[in-house]
Formats: sequence, structure tokens, C-alpha cells
Amino acid sequence: MNCKQSLRTAFLLLIASVSTQNFGVELSEKLTVGGLQSQLLDTSSLGSSIWQMALGLALVLLVIFGLSWLMRRVTGIQGSKAHIKIISAVNVGAKERAVLIEVGGEQLLLGVASGQVSLLHKLPVPINIQAAKFSDSLKKASVKLSRQSTAAKPENSV
Repeated sequence: MNCKQSLRTAFLLLIASVSTQNFGVELSEKLTVGGLQSQLLDTSSLGSSIWQMALGLALVLLVIFGLSWLMRRVTGIQGSKAHIKIISAVNVGAKERAVLIEVGGEQLLLGVASGQVSLLHKLPVPINIQAAKFSDSLKKASVKLSRQSTAAKPENSV
């Protein structure tokens, strides 16, 4: 049952209560409990609400699958035992990227564009990039912030 039907039923009940108090019982006889029950349990509105629910569920599932496909497309799925490791990647244009990968102990710098991958440089000596832990980065940022806050405080001279 949608909102309009609920409001209409409430309005009819309000009119029925006013009419019985002031104008007699004629309208209230038309709005009996059986009449209201038949209006509330109308099969056409029940069927349409089931269809609305099913279409809403289908839409939510479609959005979930669409977002999962997009995440796989954008980031790629890498297993923990992958033989090809992406060490670093940077966007150099709207559709162009420079990607540093490691394959079999060798590091390669690749240029990736839409529909094309090119070898830009083969590194003779591998670059050792260590990923910083979040806790270490947080500690460094808090130390830096505390130093800045102490330097910004003016000395109280009396």
C-alpha cells in the first residue's frame, strides 16, 4: 500500500468520524470495517508492492555487482602469491600511467595507455621501496604536529 492510499484512508476515517458526530450515520455506514479491510487488502496494490520490492532488490544487487566489477577493473585483483608485483604506479595523464613492476627479480618501468603497454625502461639495479606502516606514519605526523604547536606558542613574559 503506497503513501497516497494510506493518506486517503486516514482522510476518509477522519471524515467518517466528523460526519457521525455532526451529520448522522449515512457516511459512516459506507465506511464500514469490511469496506476498509477490502480497500487495505486490495490484490492489485499488493501485487504492485511486491513488484516494487522485487525491482528494488534487483536494482540493489545490480549496483553491488557493478561496483565489484568496477573495483576489479580499476585496481586489479592480485593474489598473495603473484609472480608479478606492482611496486608503484602514477597517473601521468587522463588515461596514461607509468607503472613500476617486478617480474622474476627484475624491475620494469611500463607506460600504460588505453589499449597499449610499452616498456619505457628496464632498471639495471632494482629500487628498494619499503612501504611505510600506518602506525609509523601516524607517529611521525603526531611528532611533527606537536613540534609545530610548541613552536607556535608565544612565550609568556612577565
